[in-house]
Amino acid sequence: MMKKMILAAAVAGSLASLSGQALAAHHAPPPPPGCNGGMGGPGGFGGMPFLGNVQLTAAQHKKLKAILQDSHPDFRADMDKEHQLHKQIQDLLATPGKVDESQIVGLQQQITAMHQQHEAARLQTAIRIHDILTTDQLNQIRDTQDKIDSLHQQLRALTAPPPPPEDGKK
Repeated sequence: MMKKMILAAAVAGSLASLSGQALAAHHAPPPPPGCNGGMGGPGGFGGMPFLGNVQLTAAQHKKLKAILQDSHPDFRADMDKEHQLHKQIQDLLATPGKVDESQIVGLQQQITAMHQQHEAARLQTAIRIHDILTTDQLNQIRDTQDKIDSLHQQLRALTAPPPPPEDGKK
């Protein structure tokens, strides 16, 4: 019985995901140049999937396109730089003798700083997008997110391992 419930939840989740993607594609603005998949990468809209079910006006589409074009850093160069930093760490760890921990810490700090810059840029983009949305659109986004959160809680409850047996009972 539990397996059937889990399977049903997985199927329902897949269908919801597919219908959400279809809806997002239907209401999506034209793809900004250089965006992979035409939607800014994973999640669409520059990593902001919450816009997938919001009906935008033509003016909002234009502003959204401008925002996504403005905030499109060269992630490829950053990925290459991060790869090189990881390679340097690997080289230090593969070198015979005592490991220079201060060098590794410095390289790790550079990686962390890059991640923080990317997250700050994503947040600034999200703030700029927020500012072009109406109160009704923001409420719609919040309602959708609340429903998604509720479904995730239900799924976690359905798939949670059983509680451990009480003391004395096996």
